Amino acid sequence: MSDFDRKLITDAITRMLARREHSYNEICQKLSLKGIENEDFIPILEEFKQANIQCNRRFAESRARALYLKGAGPRKIKLDLQQHGVDEADTEAAFNEIQPDWFAAAHKVKVKKFGADKATDFKRAMKQKQFLQYRGFYHEHIEFAVNGE
Repeated sequence: MSDFDRKLITDAITRMLARREHSYNEICQKLSLKGIENEDFIPILEEFKQANIQCNRRFAESRARALYLKGAGPRKIKLDLQQHGVDEADTEAAFNEIQPDWFAAAHKVKVKKFGADKATDFKRAMKQKQFLQYRGFYHEHIEFAVNGE
Protein backbone atom coordinates (compact mmCIF):
# COMPACT_ATOMS: atom_id res chain seq x y z
CA MET A 1 0.00 0.00 0.00
CA SER A 2 1.33 3.40 -0.95
CA ASP A 3 1.57 6.42 1.31
CA PHE A 4 -1.15 8.04 -0.81
CA ASP A 5 -3.57 5.13 -0.17
CA ARG A 6 -2.76 5.22 3.54
CA LYS A 7 -3.50 8.95 3.62
CA LEU A 8 -6.85 8.45 1.82
CA ILE A 9 -7.91 5.74 4.28
CA THR A 10 -6.76 7.77 7.28
CA ASP A 11 -8.63 10.82 5.99
CA ALA A 12 -11.80 8.79 5.39
CA ILE A 13 -11.74 7.35 8.92
CA THR A 14 -10.98 10.77 10.42
CA ARG A 15 -13.89 12.39 8.57
CA MET A 16 -16.28 9.70 9.79
CA LEU A 17 -15.20 10.05 13.40
CA ALA A 18 -15.19 13.84 13.25
CA ARG A 19 -18.93 13.89 12.52
CA ARG A 20 -19.99 11.40 15.20
CA GLU A 21 -18.88 8.25 16.97
CA HIS A 22 -18.87 5.13 14.78
CA SER A 23 -18.58 1.49 15.76
CA TYR A 24 -15.67 -0.56 14.47
CA ASN A 25 -17.99 -2.64 12.28
CA GLU A 26 -19.72 0.44 10.92
CA ILE A 27 -16.42 1.94 9.77
CA CYS A 28 -15.43 -1.37 8.18
CA GLN A 29 -18.70 -1.51 6.25
CA LYS A 30 -18.44 2.08 5.04
CA LEU A 31 -14.85 1.65 3.89
CA SER A 32 -15.73 -1.61 2.12
CA LEU A 33 -18.57 0.17 0.32
CA LYS A 34 -16.02 2.70 -0.92
CA GLY A 35 -14.13 -0.18 -2.53
CA ILE A 36 -11.23 -0.23 -0.10
CA GLU A 37 -9.84 -3.70 0.62
CA ASN A 38 -10.03 -5.05 4.18
CA GLU A 39 -6.31 -5.79 4.35
CA ASP A 40 -5.62 -2.14 3.51
CA PHE A 41 -7.79 -0.45 6.13
CA ILE A 42 -7.84 -2.94 9.04
CA PRO A 43 -4.28 -2.08 10.23
CA ILE A 44 -5.03 1.65 10.06
CA LEU A 45 -8.34 1.22 11.87
CA GLU A 46 -6.55 -0.81 14.55
CA GLU A 47 -4.19 2.15 15.05
CA PHE A 48 -7.20 4.42 15.59
CA LYS A 49 -8.58 1.90 18.06
CA GLN A 50 -5.27 1.59 19.94
CA ALA A 51 -5.02 5.38 20.17
CA ASN A 52 -8.58 5.43 21.59
CA ILE A 53 -9.77 7.61 18.71
CA GLN A 54 -12.28 4.93 17.73
CA CYS A 55 -13.98 3.34 20.72
CA ASN A 56 -16.98 1.00 20.66
CA ARG A 57 -17.80 1.88 24.28
CA ARG A 58 -18.08 5.60 23.48
CA PHE A 59 -20.15 4.76 20.42
CA ALA A 60 -22.44 2.57 22.55
CA GLU A 61 -22.92 5.34 25.11
CA SER A 62 -23.76 8.01 22.54
CA ARG A 63 -26.03 5.70 20.51
CA ALA A 64 -27.83 4.37 23.61
CA ARG A 65 -28.36 7.90 24.95
CA ALA A 66 -29.74 9.12 21.60
CA LEU A 67 -32.15 6.18 21.27
CA TYR A 68 -33.22 6.48 24.93
CA LEU A 69 -34.03 10.16 24.45
CA LYS A 70 -36.08 9.26 21.36
CA GLY A 71 -38.19 6.87 23.45
CA ALA A 72 -36.64 3.50 22.66
CA GLY A 73 -36.71 0.76 25.27
CA PRO A 74 -33.86 -1.46 26.47
CA ARG A 75 -34.65 -4.34 24.13
CA LYS A 76 -34.58 -2.09 21.06
CA ILE A 77 -31.39 -0.35 22.15
CA LYS A 78 -29.60 -3.64 22.85
CA LEU A 79 -30.60 -4.98 19.44
CA ASP A 80 -29.47 -1.80 17.70
CA LEU A 81 -26.07 -1.88 19.42
CA GLN A 82 -25.72 -5.58 18.64
CA GLN A 83 -26.36 -4.86 14.95
CA HIS A 84 -23.55 -2.31 15.07
CA GLY A 85 -21.17 -4.94 16.44
CA VAL A 86 -21.08 -3.69 20.03
CA ASP A 87 -20.50 -6.46 22.57
CA GLU A 88 -22.58 -7.08 25.70
CA ALA A 89 -20.00 -5.56 28.07
CA ASP A 90 -19.98 -2.24 26.19
CA THR A 91 -23.78 -2.27 26.04
CA GLU A 92 -24.03 -2.74 29.82
CA ALA A 93 -21.42 -0.01 30.35
CA ALA A 94 -23.49 2.32 28.18
CA PHE A 95 -26.62 1.59 30.22
CA ASN A 96 -24.70 2.21 33.44
CA GLU A 97 -23.41 5.51 32.06
CA ILE A 98 -26.80 6.90 30.99
CA GLN A 99 -28.61 5.45 34.04
CA PRO A 100 -31.99 5.12 32.33
CA ASP A 101 -35.30 4.98 34.17
CA TRP A 102 -37.13 2.54 31.90
CA PHE A 103 -40.42 2.80 33.79
CA ALA A 104 -40.53 6.59 33.45
CA ALA A 105 -39.44 6.35 29.80
CA ALA A 106 -42.20 3.86 28.98
CA HIS A 107 -44.76 6.05 30.73
CA LYS A 108 -43.54 9.14 28.87
CA VAL A 109 -43.76 7.35 25.50
CA LYS A 110 -47.25 6.09 26.33
CA VAL A 111 -48.46 9.55 27.39
CA LYS A 112 -46.99 11.18 24.28
CA LYS A 113 -48.75 8.75 21.95
CA PHE A 114 -52.01 7.99 23.81
CA GLY A 115 -52.44 10.67 26.47
CA ALA A 116 -52.34 10.47 30.25
CA ASP A 117 -55.71 8.75 30.66
CA LYS A 118 -55.69 5.12 31.71
CA ALA A 119 -56.96 2.65 29.11
CA THR A 120 -60.57 1.82 29.93
CA ASP A 121 -61.21 -1.01 27.51
CA PHE A 122 -59.23 -4.12 26.57
CA LYS A 123 -58.71 -3.16 22.92
CA ARG A 124 -57.21 0.23 23.78
CA ALA A 125 -54.96 -1.29 26.46
CA MET A 126 -53.70 -3.93 24.02
CA LYS A 127 -52.97 -1.29 21.41
CA GLN A 128 -50.89 0.65 23.94
CA LYS A 129 -49.07 -2.49 25.08
CA GLN A 130 -48.26 -3.52 21.52
CA PHE A 131 -46.95 -0.05 20.76
CA LEU A 132 -44.67 -0.07 23.82
CA GLN A 133 -43.50 -3.57 22.98
CA TYR A 134 -42.64 -2.38 19.47
CA ARG A 135 -40.64 0.46 21.03
CA GLY A 136 -38.54 -2.15 22.85
CA PHE A 137 -39.81 -2.08 26.42
CA TYR A 138 -40.05 -5.16 28.62
CA HIS A 139 -43.28 -6.49 30.11
CA GLU A 140 -42.84 -4.87 33.54
CA HIS A 141 -42.21 -1.45 31.99
CA ILE A 142 -45.26 -1.82 29.75
CA GLU A 143 -47.54 -2.85 32.61
CA PHE A 144 -46.36 0.10 34.67
CA ALA A 145 -46.95 2.55 31.81
CA VAL A 146 -50.37 1.23 30.82
CA ASN A 147 -51.82 0.20 34.17
CA GLY A 148 -49.75 2.24 36.59
CA GLU A 149 -48.67 -0.95 38.39
